Amino acid sequence: MGEITVKDVLAASYASVEPPPPKLKTNVALLLVDIQDLATPEHLTKRAVEAGLNAAEVNAALADYSGRFYAAVENCGRLLEAARTAGIACIHVKIEALSGNARDTGPAHRRMGWCYPPGSEETRFLEPVTPTEGEIVITKTVSGAFTATNLDAVLRHMGIRWLIIAGFETDECIEATGRVGLDLGYLALFAEDGCTAYEESAHNAFMGKYASWGLARGTDELLSMIADLKS
Repeated sequence: MGEITVKDVLAASYASVEPPPPKLKTNVALLLVDIQDLATPEHLTKRAVEAGLNAAEVNAALADYSGRFYAAVENCGRLLEAARTAGIACIHVKIEALSGNARDTGPAHRRMGWCYPPGSEETRFLEPVTPTEGEIVITKTVSGAFTATNLDAVLRHMGIRWLIIAGFETDECIEATGRVGLDLGYLALFAEDGCTAYEESAHNAFMGKYASWGLARGTDELLSMIADLKS
């Protein structure tokens, strides 16, 4: 065994005093967060170039993010396909204002210029995670999916206890959603390779922390878990 790390100490120190509820098709939901045009490297490039940065240099700066981003999108699509096949709830979260002038956008998003009226190009869902008829779509104008939305009520009405969370960005909207969800009593499993952040180090720091809590899983492991769910 190699040198013990802080993460090893934390993982060994956490002891469950209450067994978690079993995972069932009826109490597990897949929560896909902000898998939209506005998170793509192409959107970032467009905004950066419009702000005066050199296009070639921008593309070079975003090359690593681009590879990680589209790999995560592919894994989100795999999770969504498996969830649909298993018949578990699929919930899509998107950044989009409610009003035509985006006046209802949260102050933090307004300061970043993330003011997207309904139907804006930036708010479109990406393939292969476009919602199908009957799947729930939650609209938000802040980072966390629970903040200022009816997501908590929707999940409780459906009897959901477990959340599989994937999407963007790991250290922003995923973290904000997961932290509040855990505090509200949901059990969250974060898709390690179904999320990413602009900086890979930020993604790794978040996932490392939640892995020590036993709450991070790879897509392949999550797919096996979904396939094994009982009714």
